[in-house]
Amino acid sequence: MRALLKFDEEQTSQPITAQVILEQALPINILRADVKPAGGEILVEIPQDRFDEVVKAFQKRGVTVIVEKRLAIDGDKCIHCGACYSLCPVSVIRFEEDYTVTFDEDKCVACGLCIDACPTHALELL
Repeated sequence: MRALLKFDEEQTSQPITAQVILEQALPINILRADVKPAGGEILVEIPQDRFDEVVKAFQKRGVTVIVEKRLAIDGDKCIHCGACYSLCPVSVIRFEEDYTVTFDEDKCVACGLCIDACPTHALELL
Protein backbone atom coordinates (compact mmCIF):
# COMPACT_ATOMS: atom_id res chain seq x y z
CA MET A 1 0.00 0.00 0.00
CA ARG A 2 1.11 3.55 -0.63
CA ALA A 3 1.17 6.49 1.74
CA LEU A 4 2.20 10.10 1.36
CA LEU A 5 4.29 11.29 4.31
CA LYS A 6 4.23 15.05 4.91
CA PHE A 7 7.01 16.58 6.98
CA ASP A 8 7.14 20.10 8.41
CA GLU A 9 10.25 22.27 8.75
CA GLU A 10 11.21 20.87 12.15
CA GLN A 11 10.77 17.25 11.09
CA THR A 12 12.99 17.46 7.99
CA SER A 13 16.05 17.90 10.19
CA GLN A 14 15.36 14.59 11.95
CA PRO A 15 16.01 11.07 10.59
CA ILE A 16 12.38 10.04 11.08
CA THR A 17 12.11 7.75 8.05
CA ALA A 18 15.30 5.91 9.00
CA GLN A 19 14.09 5.59 12.60
CA VAL A 20 10.79 4.02 11.52
CA ILE A 21 12.51 1.63 9.12
CA LEU A 22 14.91 0.47 11.84
CA GLU A 23 12.25 0.34 14.56
CA GLN A 24 9.83 -1.67 12.43
CA ALA A 25 12.61 -3.86 10.93
CA LEU A 26 10.87 -3.46 7.61
CA PRO A 27 12.11 -2.18 4.26
CA ILE A 28 9.98 0.69 2.98
CA ASN A 29 10.13 1.46 -0.73
CA ILE A 30 10.50 5.19 -1.42
CA LEU A 31 8.75 5.93 -4.71
CA ARG A 32 9.10 9.71 -4.77
CA ALA A 33 10.65 12.27 -2.45
CA ASP A 34 10.62 16.06 -2.38
CA VAL A 35 12.17 17.19 0.89
CA LYS A 36 13.61 20.63 1.50
CA PRO A 37 14.61 22.40 4.73
CA ALA A 38 11.18 24.08 4.83
CA GLY A 39 9.32 20.74 4.70
CA GLY A 40 8.49 18.06 2.23
CA GLU A 41 6.76 14.90 1.13
CA ILE A 42 7.79 11.30 0.60
CA LEU A 43 5.63 8.78 -1.25
CA VAL A 44 6.30 5.33 0.20
CA GLU A 45 5.11 1.81 -0.44
CA ILE A 46 4.51 -0.25 2.70
CA PRO A 47 3.61 -3.96 2.83
CA GLN A 48 -0.13 -4.26 3.42
CA ASP A 49 0.16 -6.63 6.38
CA ARG A 50 2.22 -4.06 8.34
CA PHE A 51 0.66 -0.87 6.97
CA ASP A 52 -1.28 0.20 10.08
CA GLU A 53 1.60 -0.21 12.52
CA VAL A 54 4.06 1.60 10.23
CA VAL A 55 1.59 4.48 9.75
CA LYS A 56 1.17 4.73 13.53
CA ALA A 57 4.96 4.86 13.96
CA PHE A 58 5.16 7.85 11.60
CA GLN A 59 2.15 9.55 13.20
CA LYS A 60 3.68 9.07 16.66
CA ARG A 61 6.56 11.24 15.44
CA GLY A 62 4.19 13.96 14.21
CA VAL A 63 4.30 13.09 10.50
CA THR A 64 1.06 13.62 8.56
CA VAL A 65 0.20 10.42 6.71
CA ILE A 66 -2.20 10.36 3.78
CA VAL A 67 -3.15 7.07 2.20
CA GLU A 68 -2.11 7.58 -1.41
CA LYS A 69 -4.66 7.49 -4.14
CA ARG A 70 -4.45 5.21 -7.17
CA LEU A 71 -4.89 6.00 -10.83
CA ALA A 72 -8.31 5.13 -12.23
CA ILE A 73 -9.11 5.12 -15.93
CA ASP A 74 -12.63 5.54 -17.30
CA GLY A 75 -12.50 3.32 -20.39
CA ASP A 76 -15.65 4.90 -21.78
CA LYS A 77 -14.10 8.39 -21.76
CA CYS A 78 -10.56 7.50 -22.91
CA ILE A 79 -10.09 8.17 -26.62
CA HIS A 80 -6.51 6.79 -26.66
CA CYS A 81 -5.13 10.10 -27.89
CA GLY A 82 -1.83 9.74 -26.02
CA ALA A 83 -1.83 13.23 -24.51
CA CYS A 84 -0.81 11.62 -21.23
CA TYR A 85 1.95 9.43 -22.68
CA SER A 86 4.91 11.78 -22.92
CA LEU A 87 4.32 13.34 -19.50
CA CYS A 88 4.60 10.18 -17.40
CA PRO A 89 7.90 10.26 -15.46
CA VAL A 90 7.89 6.51 -14.70
CA SER A 91 6.65 5.02 -17.99
CA VAL A 92 3.33 3.79 -16.63
CA ILE A 93 1.60 4.66 -19.91
CA ARG A 94 2.36 2.90 -23.17
CA PHE A 95 0.97 2.45 -26.67
CA GLU A 96 0.04 -1.06 -27.74
CA GLU A 97 0.45 -2.35 -31.30
CA ASP A 98 -3.16 -1.41 -32.08
CA TYR A 99 -2.42 2.17 -30.87
CA THR A 100 -4.51 1.87 -27.75
CA VAL A 101 -3.14 3.42 -24.58
CA THR A 102 -2.59 1.12 -21.60
CA PHE A 103 -1.60 1.88 -18.01
CA ASP A 104 0.41 -0.12 -15.49
CA GLU A 105 -1.24 1.27 -12.36
CA ASP A 106 1.11 -0.67 -10.05
CA LYS A 107 4.06 1.46 -11.20
CA CYS A 108 2.16 4.75 -10.88
CA VAL A 109 3.60 7.27 -8.41
CA ALA A 110 0.42 9.40 -8.43
CA CYS A 111 2.10 12.56 -9.71
CA GLY A 112 -1.09 13.66 -11.49
CA LEU A 113 0.58 14.91 -14.68
CA CYS A 114 -1.48 12.61 -16.89
CA ILE A 115 -4.71 13.72 -15.23
CA ASP A 116 -4.11 17.35 -16.11
CA ALA A 117 -3.20 16.42 -19.70
CA CYS A 118 -6.27 14.29 -20.44
CA PRO A 119 -8.66 16.24 -22.72
CA THR A 120 -11.63 13.98 -21.92
CA HIS A 121 -11.04 13.79 -18.14
CA ALA A 122 -10.82 10.00 -18.33
CA LEU A 123 -8.19 9.82 -15.56
CA GLU A 124 -8.46 10.48 -11.85
CA LEU A 125 -6.86 9.54 -8.56
CA LEU A 126 -9.09 7.50 -6.26
